[in-house]
Amino acid sequence: MNKSLKYLLIAFGILLFLYFINQGQQNRYIGTSETIFDLDTDIINKIILKDSSGESITLFKTDSVWSILDNDSLIVKDRQIDQFFEKVIGGTYDMIMSKNPNKWVTFGVDTVSGKLLSVFQDDKLIASTIFSNKGQDYAHNFYRNIGVDIVYRTSENLFYMLNTRPSYWGSKPKETPPTVIDSKNN
Repeated sequence: MNKSLKYLLIAFGILLFLYFINQGQQNRYIGTSETIFDLDTDIINKIILKDSSGESITLFKTDSVWSILDNDSLIVKDRQIDQFFEKVIGGTYDMIMSKNPNKWVTFGVDTVSGKLLSVFQDDKLIASTIFSNKGQDYAHNFYRNIGVDIVYRTSENLFYMLNTRPSYWGSKPKETPPTVIDSKNN
C-alpha cells in the first residue's frame, strides 16, 4: 500500500469519526412531542374552564350529549368539543421551560394569571392544568399541571380554545318554521 493511499484512508477515517460525533450532538437538539394529558377521552364527562378574571364555564356530558351548565338556551357546538378534545386534551408539548416554581409568574402559570382547566370523571377530578399565553410567542402556550412544578411549552397555540364565553361553546338552536295548514284543501 503506498503512502498516499494510507493518508487518504486515515483522513477518511477521521472524517467519518467526526461525522458520527456531530450526528450524536445534533440528535440532542431534536425536539420531541409528548402528550399534555394521558387520559382516555371517553371517561371525561365534565370540564370546567376558569380564566384569570374569575369568569368560568362548566361543560358536562349526559350520555353522549354535551351541555353548558346553567345555560339551557344554547346547544353545544360539536365542532368546538371535537376540536377541544383533539387539540387540548390530545395536545402535545415540545419542551420543558422550567422546573422552578419561582418562574411560574414569568410564564403566567400561577393561579392568578393563567386559565385553569379542570377535567372530571363522575365528579372526580382527574386532571387540573393552568395554561398561559404570556410572552411574545403566540404560536405556543405554557402550562403546568396543578401539584407539579414543571412548566411546559405546548406544540401549538391552544389558549383560544380555553374560552369561558358560552357563545364560543354553544349556539342558539335553529327554529323550525311553524307548519301552516291550508284549510282550503280540506
